[in-house]
Amino acid sequence: MQDDAGFYAPLHYQQHWLWLGLMLVVLMVVWYLWLLWPTGKKVPVNHRTTVLDLNALQTACLTHIEATLEDVDAGRLPGRAAHQRLSFLVRNFAAAATGLPVTSMTLEELRHHGLDHLATGIATIYPNEFAPVPIQSVRRSAETARQVVLEWN
Repeated sequence: MQDDAGFYAPLHYQQHWLWLGLMLVVLMVVWYLWLLWPTGKKVPVNHRTTVLDLNALQTACLTHIEATLEDVDAGRLPGRAAHQRLSFLVRNFAAAATGLPVTSMTLEELRHHGLDHLATGIATIYPNEFAPVPIQSVRRSAETARQVVLEWN
């Protein structure tokens, strides 16, 4: 029997493969650092680039409230839909004035953000939106909506 017939010593890799592998690892680390490195200034989430013109917002909202009353008086809009529109108009106004997602907030969330006057106005209009028979007239809800808009500061 031959003892050394099937045994071969391990081959040694050439050194340029080691350096090439290390270079690839370093390049990958540099690439990820370059991708994830923060650049420029961070812009705050609530940073507003437009100048808020509260008077224009109030005028537009009050115009829409009056248009809603005219639609009700002309019979083009039922009472429940009018109450819903008034609530939507006031919420849209507040969203534009504050930059908060007011249209999807609950009354508790509105109060939590310091919008107590808005929450009170919406709470006055709410029962009329969902009740089978409105508790108060559309005119009364419109007056509440007007007060919320006019007393906004």
